Amino acid sequence: MSLTIYTSNRMEALVEQLCAVVEPPLSSPFVPETIVVQSRGMERWLAMELAKRLGIWANGSYPFPNAFVWSLFRAALPHLPDQSPFDPAILTWRIMDLLPRLLPEPAFGQLRGYLAGEDRELRLYQLAARIADTFDQYTVFRGDLLTAWETGRDQQWQARLWRALTADSPGTHRGAVRDAFLKQLAGGRLPAGVCPERVSVFGISYLPPFHLEIFTSLARLCPVNLFVLSPCREYWGDIVSPGARARMTPERRQQAVEGHPLLASLGKPGRDFSSLILACDDLSGGERDLYAEAPGETLLAAVQNGILTLDEADGTPRLVRVDPGDRSIGIHSCHGPMREAEVLHDVLLAMFEELPDLTPRDIIVMTPDIETYAPYVAAVFGGGQDQQRRRIPFSIADRSIRCAGGAADTFLAILDLPLGRFPVTDVLDILETGAVHRRFGIDEAGLEQIRSWVEATRIRWGMDENERRAAGLPAYRENSWQAGLDRLLLGVAMPDEEGAMFGGILPHDAMEGDGPVLLGRFIRFVEALDRVRRDLVRPRSLEGWTATLRGILADFFNPDDATAFERAALGRIVDGLGELGAGSGFTDEVGRSVIRAWLGERLDKPEQGLGFMTGGVTFCAMLPMRSIPFRVICLLGVNDDSFPRRDRAAGFDLMTADRRPGDRSLREEDRYLFLEAILSARERLVISYTGQSVRDNAELPPSVLVSEFLDYLGSRFTDGTDRFPASLVTRHRLQPFSPAYFSGTGGLFSYAAEECRALSRRGRDDAPRPFLEHPLASPASALADETEILPLAQLISFFEHPVRYLMRHRLGIRLEESRSPLEGREPFALDSLDAFLLEQEILDHILAGGDPADLLPVARARGGLPPARQGELAFAGLTARVRDLADRVRLATSSLPPFEPVTVDLRVGERRLVGELGSLWPAGLIRWRCARLSGRDHIRLWIEHLVLNALAGPATGAASRLLAADGELALRPVADPLAHLEALVSYYRQGSREPLRFFPRSSLAFARTGEMAAARTAWEGDFYPEGDDPYHALCFGTADPLDDAFRETSVAILTPLLAHREDER
Repeated sequence: MSLTIYTSNRMEALVEQLCAVVEPPLSSPFVPETIVVQSRGMERWLAMELAKRLGIWANGSYPFPNAFVWSLFRAALPHLPDQSPFDPAILTWRIMDLLPRLLPEPAFGQLRGYLAGEDRELRLYQLAARIADTFDQYTVFRGDLLTAWETGRDQQWQARLWRALTADSPGTHRGAVRDAFLKQLAGGRLPAGVCPERVSVFGISYLPPFHLEIFTSLARLCPVNLFVLSPCREYWGDIVSPGARARMTPERRQQAVEGHPLLASLGKPGRDFSSLILACDDLSGGERDLYAEAPGETLLAAVQNGILTLDEADGTPRLVRVDPGDRSIGIHSCHGPMREAEVLHDVLLAMFEELPDLTPRDIIVMTPDIETYAPYVAAVFGGGQDQQRRRIPFSIADRSIRCAGGAADTFLAILDLPLGRFPVTDVLDILETGAVHRRFGIDEAGLEQIRSWVEATRIRWGMDENERRAAGLPAYRENSWQAGLDRLLLGVAMPDEEGAMFGGILPHDAMEGDGPVLLGRFIRFVEALDRVRRDLVRPRSLEGWTATLRGILADFFNPDDATAFERAALGRIVDGLGELGAGSGFTDEVGRSVIRAWLGERLDKPEQGLGFMTGGVTFCAMLPMRSIPFRVICLLGVNDDSFPRRDRAAGFDLMTADRRPGDRSLREEDRYLFLEAILSARERLVISYTGQSVRDNAELPPSVLVSEFLDYLGSRFTDGTDRFPASLVTRHRLQPFSPAYFSGTGGLFSYAAEECRALSRRGRDDAPRPFLEHPLASPASALADETEILPLAQLISFFEHPVRYLMRHRLGIRLEESRSPLEGREPFALDSLDAFLLEQEILDHILAGGDPADLLPVARARGGLPPARQGELAFAGLTARVRDLADRVRLATSSLPPFEPVTVDLRVGERRLVGELGSLWPAGLIRWRCARLSGRDHIRLWIEHLVLNALAGPATGAASRLLAADGELALRPVADPLAHLEALVSYYRQGSREPLRFFPRSSLAFARTGEMAAARTAWEGDFYPEGDDPYHALCFGTADPLDDAFRETSVAILTPLLAHREDER
């Protein structure tokens, strides 16, 4: 048999040779062709390439190296379990079981100190996981160290722990199993059928010595073919960067060569693997070079060919001239991930236009942080774009299950409930997850209804008063789940009659239609969630936790099509916990925090292969061994702080103090990945990074790898100008609608038609367009009947907010107020609205002859008061403030009962003003409210005052008063009320057709003072400025409505009012 190594700088050449290798049939069509790969993306690409080149391809097996080697070991050594006891996932729990028993020994003093703090159990798990990962690296890279430990030559805690682990499972770690396997292989004692008929290891650029030794030995029994991607056809094993050479000993420095800058800086893993291959004793099949130069004369091809031929090995770089218009390499500096995605979209559209045969499947976009960039990619590429902007098909791979749809995060949120106080925010967040509310038969409309119930009943946190007591607080029931749910349940049985309580509970009567059914489902959800959170506090075995987690999945997540993938993935992970318990023999009980940490780690792992090469542009993570060739390769987010990754080995990792060729390094892997990306791009290489601060436009550096790449390009190439290679970097603007993108100069461009249209409109006319180009037609009712009926309440509503009236009643526009966030804690002070409503209720109760203390239990039951004694003090303070106003009202009304409301039916011009007028007393119209006088109070009382005087007649006249918390508005009789009403109705007609420049607070400020500064303060500089009203913002936009029409209208409407004020004669 033979070991044959095929090396090439181009994956296409390797796959062509693989076709020749696998074309001869195996002994049976049912025997799979074994091709070892190192990523699911490579598996998918390779299967498609084989099918395309061979015409048909089936029955391929694509194991990863670890899985393939362990399957060999198990076939040769039947006593081995399906999964190694030294697999890090199992080893973690074995260490969890063993380490506490070893801690009393002197060697473990350092670990005893670490575990002596809080959260000892969670710390123990985290430490065990780090140790397991480190030991796993030892089995691959430090077999000699483990052998020394097993012979007892070291008494440090790691050696002691390793000996204890091997004593529990002797001969089952990778090093021991490898030795046993190789011994059987060398002695010819391997059972029949252990070895595949043929093995190919494809697309690798690096293999640890452990695996290489296995494949080399296996070649004695079956053909083994290694297809190695190597960037250079020359010997480059001694090339180092200047920095690395400076750190060497004098002896090693003499052997090292400062060669090609990119190979020296980025190629360490490849150099190490090249040295390992050269050290192989038996290359019976030989080594075949399949190198090929990149075609074309582009800058990218020149870079790739320079790496291939090692053209700077002599240390005398030669400047190569490139076309100034060459676009094969482009680097883009942007203001953050969103702009990177937007720029990439335009760059790809330009490529499709320039290269008609380019398709989305020819493009791959890689990023070091796919979880961060995925939402921006989805926003830019996924929709919501102008119809004239071409949509580019795409898929996002390598995302974790937590990003799939929210079910995983909700699962973790349920596990986190014992950490909190059962706040309403957490509970409703869980319920709003689609799989959860569907599980309980609640739809979107039901969610809105439930939210309104929760807000109305003031539920905040805690199931009941017992939970408050357990938290060391007074045992009050208000604002708890039980208090709110009791109010809702009682509201089903009896109506809410002006504060009537039953058994200390105030019913909340808001049940209509299927309300009681919805309430029952909601209560079932809350009670189920409460049971789970109380149960999660109890420690249990891994088997017990598996059952518990399965129960949560079954009880809270609907197994529908929308979340089938997420639920199935969660189920597999949960089942894996039980398998770990069985495989590790760990039987101790552990708490929720350990299981939560374990689950979080599993859920954060990407689902590799999903979404990779599905026909559109593939967005994926930058992972090692993903050197698949694409016509266009784009790298997003190549930022200084994220790429290359930093090595974060455990402090006790002995490999860090004694680095050897072939040792794993995240930093070096990322450097080599960047080199592979350069080599794998066939026509275009696009790199983008966050190079400008979104806050102050300050320049931010790219990844050091981008800087090194630019330095190399500047030292090797020129375009005949002094701007190269800076000309390769495009600095983009902060906003996609910058005019620079549509000027046709400066190299910036955009395909965003909607932005272009907006800019062209702005260029034609910088003045803001009016909300209505032309006044609306008169209301249909006015055309149908000469005498239109105008309800008094409608007239008052109009003048309280003319713009809102126009939008709601004429245009059908209703701007919903933004939904206020739910509060997760009880009120410690009354908010302004609650205080106003309660003061008004106290005032009415006092005026009716009642005792304010009667309202305290009702106010408590509503949940608006602060808890315990603080609530009593707040209520007493409100009562004290109200009593002064109550005395003023009694004095004004002479403590007499009011008249019955009178019917209003007045002819005002061509209209009949109809309605009802109440709050009439012998002294006239008297109203009161527990608030400061406002502009709306003035216009409301003025209209009612005019109606009252029109009804009373000119001979009698009548006065009107509004008693407020900060004073009084008193109006004298009006001699000609109908004339004033006709003027107001005329403004009503105008405001029903176009926006009326009348704003009660701002207009009153101007009418009183004649100063625009006062109006400006009310409109834009006051507390709750009138200009911030959403209807005003929509209607006027950036225009200034405080114009001449505003001044004229304000004076015309309010001057008569001010002239009839008692205090402004």
